[in-house]
Parts: sequence; C-alpha cells; structure tokens
Amino acid sequence: MDTRFLSLLVLILSLSASLHGRDKTSKLIQEDGALYVESLLEKPIKLKVLKSAHAYGTLKGERYLGTLKPGQEVTLLAISDRAYRVRGKAQQGDIAGWAGPTFFKKLDPEFVSNLKKAAERKALVDDLIANKEVALGMTGEEVLASLGKPTKRASELNTEGTTETLDYITYERVPQTSYVRNGFGQVVKKTTYVKVETGRLSVKLQDDIVASISESESNESRRDLGLTIPVPILIH
Repeated sequence: MDTRFLSLLVLILSLSASLHGRDKTSKLIQEDGALYVESLLEKPIKLKVLKSAHAYGTLKGERYLGTLKPGQEVTLLAISDRAYRVRGKAQQGDIAGWAGPTFFKKLDPEFVSNLKKAAERKALVDDLIANKEVALGMTGEEVLASLGKPTKRASELNTEGTTETLDYITYERVPQTSYVRNGFGQVVKKTTYVKVETGRLSVKLQDDIVASISESESNESRRDLGLTIPVPILIH
C-alpha cells in the first residue's frame, strides 16, 4: 500500500476520533447550586462587564478560561449566589465561563426572584408532561405537549377574552347482535361493532391558560383533577 495514502488515512481517522470526542464533551454540564436561564427566557439577557473579569470552567473556580474584556455586553447563561456563567469575548477568544457577580452590572433582585419561580414552575410542568397529566395554570402549548392533539377543539370569543375547549375522547368498539334474513329467507344472527364513547377529558382554556378540567366517569380514570400550578411568569 502507498505510504502516502496510509499516512493520509491515519490522519483522517485521528481527526474523526478527535471530533467525535469533542461532540461528547461539548454538552453543557449543569452544576448543583446554579440556575440555568436560557430555557426560561424568550430572549437572551445581556450583562455589561464593568471591569476585567477572570472566568473559570466550573462554579468552584477551577480551570481558568480567560479574562473577559471590560465594557462589553455578555450573554447570561446561569446564575448562582457566588458567580454568573456568561458567554463573551476574552483576550483568549470567545469563552463561556463563571465569574463573580461584582464584575457585572447588578441584576435586579425581582428579576432573579422571578427566574427562580419560573424554574420551579418549569420543573412542575416537565413532571406533568412526563406523566401525561394536566393541571390548572398550564398553557395551551403545555397541554398539547402533555396530552397530544385533542379529539375535538372549540373556540369562543366573548367580552372576557378567548375561551377554548379541548376534548380528549376515548372510544371502545362494542358488539351489537341483531337478527336478519339472508338471501334464502332464513333468519340468521349478525354481529356488528359500534364505536361507543367510554371517557372524555375536557380542558377549558381562558386566554390560553387552563381554567377548568372535567372528566366523565370512567372505571379506568385515575387523574387528579385538583392539581394547580402557577401561571407563567412574565420575565423582563
């Protein structure tokens, strides 16, 4: 085999292994004691760097990554009592790391409080969706994520706003027997199957927030219809 071809093949395999390993480690590991905000916000939050800030790879201050340049706006990724995780430009290039809160413009305490409430609510919603349950205070999008597409959907616009009802109906094929005459005039038994409603879960949304939940009697029903979670929090 040509030695040049062999060397090229070894180089390609080495690069492939390197990239494969990088993909495995590129996912952001969420550390205990930190609140990650990207999934809680519709738009990224920008913070101004007040003075040169040393950034580290972990919340404990391990693995120095670089020094963030003052005067720039960085993107907030996570917060804790000890540090903020941000993405910005350092002397070494673009980095994402932890730096002390004193290096940045101070966050509004109400904003931080609302972030924590939003994180708590998201944990409740994620658990409901995982168990295919619904609760008062969920949004229409969250109901669809939990229960899927409704069997029936109806909307109404009134002076109080928009009301929407999502019906989730379960059916069962029930056999029905009748007697008919065949082509020879003989009376024979005929069985047909009729689709019969066996259960109905109705979710009423008022301005896209679950306002009431009702369910028809069903032997298989084990839903807790009294579950309530906070409505979504508007974070500025």
